[in-house]
Amino acid sequence: MSSFTSVPDLNTTNMTSFTSVPDLNTTNMSSFTSVPDLNMTNMTSFTSVPDLNTTNMSSFTSVPDQDEEDFTTMAPPLPVEGDCVCSPMLLHTDLEPDEDYIEDSCVAMLSFGPWVEKSCSDLLPFFCYEDRFFGHVNVTNVTCGGASLSWLLAPDGISHYRVEVTGDKQMTEIQTNLTTDLFNLTAGTLYSVQVIPVKCERDLNPQEVSFYTIPNKVRNLTLTNVTERSVFLMWNKPAGNSDFYLIVVDDEKNNRSNTEGTEFDGLMPGSLYTFTVLTGVRDNITLSEGSSISTYTKPGKVSDLCVTENTNISLLLSWMPPEGHSTSFCVQAVDDSNYQWFDQEMNYNSTQTRQQLKVTGLPMGSRITLSVTALVNGTLKGDKVTIVNYTAPGPISNLILQTTHNSLCATWTPSSGNCSYFAVILQLDGENVTITKKPTEPVVEVSSLKTAAKYTVLVSCVSGHLHSPQVQRSKFTLPSPPTDAKVVSANKSHITFQWKAPESAVRGTRYAVHLNSSFWGHNQSELSNKTTYTFGNLKSGTNYMFEVRTVTDEARSPQITTSHFTESEEIEIGLSMMCSSTSPLLCANATSEESIILQLEAHFNQLLGHDISWNLKKQEQEDTA
Repeated sequence: MSSFTSVPDLNTTNMTSFTSVPDLNTTNMSSFTSVPDLNMTNMTSFTSVPDLNTTNMSSFTSVPDQDEEDFTTMAPPLPVEGDCVCSPMLLHTDLEPDEDYIEDSCVAMLSFGPWVEKSCSDLLPFFCYEDRFFGHVNVTNVTCGGASLSWLLAPDGISHYRVEVTGDKQMTEIQTNLTTDLFNLTAGTLYSVQVIPVKCERDLNPQEVSFYTIPNKVRNLTLTNVTERSVFLMWNKPAGNSDFYLIVVDDEKNNRSNTEGTEFDGLMPGSLYTFTVLTGVRDNITLSEGSSISTYTKPGKVSDLCVTENTNISLLLSWMPPEGHSTSFCVQAVDDSNYQWFDQEMNYNSTQTRQQLKVTGLPMGSRITLSVTALVNGTLKGDKVTIVNYTAPGPISNLILQTTHNSLCATWTPSSGNCSYFAVILQLDGENVTITKKPTEPVVEVSSLKTAAKYTVLVSCVSGHLHSPQVQRSKFTLPSPPTDAKVVSANKSHITFQWKAPESAVRGTRYAVHLNSSFWGHNQSELSNKTTYTFGNLKSGTNYMFEVRTVTDEARSPQITTSHFTESEEIEIGLSMMCSSTSPLLCANATSEESIILQLEAHFNQLLGHDISWNLKKQEQEDTA
């Protein structure tokens, strides 16, 4: 019976302190809680009913004396919840029905305290009261122009909910559901919402919430005045309301601004930054969607620009990269007439601290203005840094060298333009040979040189502190012949020859050696950088001719010669001759025998000569007697 308040005795004469009671004949029972049949075994909707015979009534509201005629000064009794329990039904064994018996009975509490039985179908007087209810409204899907509301379910008996929205506009809506959507709100505006449950045409405690709609994002975000360390941003105010702007850089740094523009400084030169501008409201929580723009800050200036390795058509330009970042460098070169001779973009070389580039294609002997500009992203340029320098004179031409066995003469044709003197360098085996002269005429002679040596001459034109490119030629002095060729050892198959190097010969002088045997048709030629050579696989007892020359890449000296026999491996060959003659005793004549020996020697000399080691000897006949 928790939906009832205590009901005064119907017999009381003063009811001014109670809520008006509707006519008992009314058919509207919506304000009553349904009363179950007492015969039902399930009484879970009722609380336990105390025993009517109990003597402890401390839980009930005190009941005034019925003889009192005025209750107006008495405080209204607190509502007492009725407890209803299922009482066991008594079995009636009497044959005669009891006049007070109520078949469908309910227990009711009167205003002055006692409990009575009533028919559950009887209409009783009632009045409605407000439940103490505290709820909460949730706001979701908040956008620039709308939001979704949801709230808690109020206690039973609620007929509807009245939703009241206040802000820059007033809205009221009647809802029987627990959700509703708001539309046509103003961006960036604070709205207060009350959801009021209505019961018995009376308002219960409202459920309340306040929220900001999301502000609109800024419009036309642009960049102006981009410097090495700062960027100025501008934008248009968005529609709706806004209290400030939040500027975020790369999700790290942020600034606040109350105007439609701000300067963001403390940046790194030549770096890429993304700037995001958000609109905010007073709660410092609700922010708009971001408007973003990206840019590189202006790269810094290069430093320590200098020029080295001046030639007649080129200069080596080097510099230190600027602070911050740079992706490439633009290098330009112009002469005094402002004609551009060089224009090239060079990528940043991260492997080198100092950047450098050879500037080529320049005019000879000219004043050149060079400039270097740092770039990022291939388009954004920093400030230009310049330096002035000069190209060297042009090179000489037609360098001609003439040599003897110990001297050299060089001549050439000077280049056009101013030349104070000529720098001549003479080199032998990569080492400079001192020349004290600084000729002003295009000729130089050098004597007392090494024989068969390769000399290199380098000639350049000098104007002030600049030298033209060197022109070089190389040539050998004529070779002088070696001396004192001889044999130092020989056997049956090898001969070793030795000789002396020519006077003033350099280390590593080369020699051409040749060995020849005309009898055997044997020829062997070799090159050696030593003054000794051994020939092998030779024939024994053979006379070999040896010759040696001093040689260069360009010439050979006259030869010196010698000869030598290999050791002989002797073989004895016997010849028998029969003499017959028409003249008596002619063969026995000593003169005839000597003539035959001479003829044999002539024959072998013609056949073997001095090429083969041989000896003809008459064998004496042994006495057989």
